[in-house]
Amino acid sequence: MLKKILSSKILRLVLSIGLIYWAFSRVDVGSLLGELSSVPPWFVAAMIFYSAISMFIGGIRWAVLLIEKPDWKDFWNFTRATYLGGFYSLFFPTMVAGDMIKWLSLTKNYPELSKTKLAASALIDRVIGFSAFTLVGFVALVVGKVLNYQFPDMLWWLFSGLAVGVTSFYVLVFTIDFDKFFRKWSDKYRLVAKLLEIVYLLKNENKKRILACFAISILAEPVWMLPTWFYSLIFGVGISIVQVYLFVPIISLILVLPISVAGFGARENLFLYFFSQLGFADEKILLVSTFGGIIGILNALVGGLLLLIH
Repeated sequence: MLKKILSSKILRLVLSIGLIYWAFSRVDVGSLLGELSSVPPWFVAAMIFYSAISMFIGGIRWAVLLIEKPDWKDFWNFTRATYLGGFYSLFFPTMVAGDMIKWLSLTKNYPELSKTKLAASALIDRVIGFSAFTLVGFVALVVGKVLNYQFPDMLWWLFSGLAVGVTSFYVLVFTIDFDKFFRKWSDKYRLVAKLLEIVYLLKNENKKRILACFAISILAEPVWMLPTWFYSLIFGVGISIVQVYLFVPIISLILVLPISVAGFGARENLFLYFFSQLGFADEKILLVSTFGGIIGILNALVGGLLLLIH
């Protein structure tokens, strides 16, 4: 019963509304909306374009994971699918849910690949990206501690647990011959044959792809986090680029948890929690967070437009 309540979409919607009210009750909403409306159109367009670069990197990573020798057409197909995942995520509690169906758009482009493999690739791609986020978040915690920033003990336990889980995943991937392990049972059991399709990407000859995708994720992390610094500049908040790289990966990783609808409300309160202790005004912090949310929605809507392109 408790599990059903916690996983309820209605509960997440109520939590999002409550968190949004809690965050914005601290500021003059009219003044905040006025500042948001004064943002130059060129800056909005530039941020959507910048988001396109980030989506393209995500498409490259996914294509490298699944296609042996991807070309530019493959990069476009997987980037489009990544956009669609962002669009679907507007209607689900987290981006992970959107990832679980974004592969459907690739079935026509790659009929030689089974639906099972495509779905599994979306999941493994997400795990690889998540593992890079976990590493960067854990490093941010350590560096922040060295620089005398304060973090709750709960975060240390959470990130330590995630780090152990991610490490265990890679240890299993690179120590077990999944193909050999499942192959001897696949002829007897249909379910095992399906599992063999799922672990296709974990076969020994494909493990270099996993390392390549992990490297792409690590190198792309600074690119994905940088817009927060741009938002701080346009609103004159004064958040340093070091503070962005310390706190944004932690916030982003927490937002993966299904605690609100598409992160609305939770994102604003997390920004307030981490950045207000640094001395920044609540209204300025919410300007950065809210504008980031708006850009995220606009970027996701681009995915909706791409639904019309076949």
